[in-house]
Amino acid sequence: MRCTSGRQYNLKQNDEWFIRRWPSGVRPTRNTCAEGFIYGEIVKGDYDKVVDLYRENHPFIYGFSIASPGGDVAEAMKIGRLFKRYLLNVSSPLHMKERTKGGEFEYSLPPTNEPECDIGHYCVCASARAIIWFGGVERFGTVGLHRPRTDDPLFRALAPNQAAEVYTRVLAEIRRYLDEMEVPKPLIETMVATSSADIKWVDHDDLRRPPSLAEWEDANCGSSSEKDDKLLSILSRKGKLSHDEQIARDRLENRKQCLIELLFKHRDRLNPP
Repeated sequence: MRCTSGRQYNLKQNDEWFIRRWPSGVRPTRNTCAEGFIYGEIVKGDYDKVVDLYRENHPFIYGFSIASPGGDVAEAMKIGRLFKRYLLNVSSPLHMKERTKGGEFEYSLPPTNEPECDIGHYCVCASARAIIWFGGVERFGTVGLHRPRTDDPLFRALAPNQAAEVYTRVLAEIRRYLDEMEVPKPLIETMVATSSADIKWVDHDDLRRPPSLAEWEDANCGSSSEKDDKLLSILSRKGKLSHDEQIARDRLENRKQCLIELLFKHRDRLNPP
């Protein structure tokens, strides 16, 4: 648990830039963490570490990057609820699918700033990490879904009917959490139907924002479609723009800034955890 490398605020911005994000008057410093990084298996106590990191840098952290598979599901749900409360973005590695000679898919990563996720290493977001990812209000990257797995010897020692009762309660709690995070029900059923020995990969194109948040953002900043997002990317890379293209780019840029400032202002009004 630490700050993401290369994510700092530009302290040379004018006063208006700061006021539009933090009306309360608080300001980041040279050492302020803008984005957190969670790496490795989720274990008991990780929620407290995330809270400590966020509390020290509230309200300036706008999101977390997460990587690596597996871990404690209950701890992951606590972290996911924290992310939702503070409207934090969540990014996981975006897997590039390359067909191999065997006809199966291989997942690799582009280079990143994080030494743990350099190209050549498998750096994924699956299982408990996916649970955290669903807590994000803007989700980026790819996550792997499957039923929770347990290696608890006490569970193995249970009679089948007792094991069924215990496991059903675990699944019910996860379903409640995913409903709370506004995950589409077909996706929840896909997770439940996928063996813990297998994995189903899903990327942010399928569920970028929770529906209620998307409508709240659209009500405040105007609606937009995925085509508009792609258009902004194209226009931003293009050289000379026509009059109509310039108008379109300005409109989309203004909406993008409105969304950023909307979330920053909301965090600014919240007390730290």
